[in-house]
Amino acid sequence: MDKLYITHYYYPGTDPWKNIMFLPEEEAFRVAGELAKAHPNTTSFGRFADFANYYPARKRADEFVRKEFIRLGGNPNLPHPYSFTLLECDYLRKWFDCSDKIVIDLEDVPDDQVSFTFGDSCALTVHGTEPDVLTKDMLLDRINAYEGPVDSFLKESLGKYAYVEVQLWARIYQQGVGRKNGI
Repeated sequence: MDKLYITHYYYPGTDPWKNIMFLPEEEAFRVAGELAKAHPNTTSFGRFADFANYYPARKRADEFVRKEFIRLGGNPNLPHPYSFTLLECDYLRKWFDCSDKIVIDLEDVPDDQVSFTFGDSCALTVHGTEPDVLTKDMLLDRINAYEGPVDSFLKESLGKYAYVEVQLWARIYQQGVGRKNGI
């Protein structure tokens, strides 16, 4: 099997280990307003311009995925995950308008701290679909059962979705990445 890794894209000049969902609700709304105002023409901050709708949807999606992951044997360290994608994703690279990213070898991520969904868990929830949550073992079993390269598996498995969302339930330190002060 090809080497698997996870990627987190982030807007230049921001701390990739900050997650607005870790903040108390009132502060999250204040910060979202500041970010939306400071970055009015960026796709990645657009969700903060409509935070009244985004926040409850994100909260619902995170709670659903976390509960399912625990049911499947996960032991998440965080109440909300850091969002990554499996391998690379041109859609997200363009969405964040950058090439700034964190890349972590999937082997370096503890099995009980990572879950996966085919497609964006928040978008699925907003559209009335409960995401199909997978553990690392479940995902690797599906990939291993596929007769072909990982890229082909992803293209066939994703269908209309742009990427496999990876929920990282712990802060992973790797080669100096993530040593910044996050929330």
